Amino acid sequence: MGVTCEEVWRDISDYVDDELDSEQRTALDEHFAECRHCTAVLEGTCNVIRLYRDERTLALPSGFHDRLRRRLDQRASLGSEERIHASRRADLAWALTAAAAAPLCFALLSAKRTIFPRLGHQSPWGSPDSHAVTGLVAVSQNADDMIFHIPGCSHLHGKPKFLRVEEAIREGYRPCPICVGKYTRQKTD
Repeated sequence: MGVTCEEVWRDISDYVDDELDSEQRTALDEHFAECRHCTAVLEGTCNVIRLYRDERTLALPSGFHDRLRRRLDQRASLGSEERIHASRRADLAWALTAAAAAPLCFALLSAKRTIFPRLGHQSPWGSPDSHAVTGLVAVSQNADDMIFHIPGCSHLHGKPKFLRVEEAIREGYRPCPICVGKYTRQKTD
């Protein structure tokens, strides 16, 4: 049972957590043996998990527990009016943190497009390189995956049906990131 890169990306968390049945796990193992891109995604995911499991990464500074205890004791001794003002300060701090996180999220999303430009459905069909594929493309008559392939692609499963690129796009098909990505890179090289 072969799996696509998209299926691997969807199931990679369950794979790392060992929550897949043996058949799915074997299929992913076979895919990792053949696909260096998915292997890199797996290794990166495992590295992130390893970093966050290391208690030194998120270690609290010395004396933190004592300062926290003193602050909690002080807050408990405050009157109700003073607690409301402290609560408003905490709300303001959260709002400022959220406002500071927005540019960071934007930067991470931009970096993802720069670092992983060929993963998934990377470019809208209105971009200059989007029409590098011309002529006929193959779609599966048996699958509901709505992905078109370069004729002869090994990732096309089931009986092929051939359509013109424009017709496939109009019907809602999107390009196979593997075969169309390779084809596009070859055309630009």
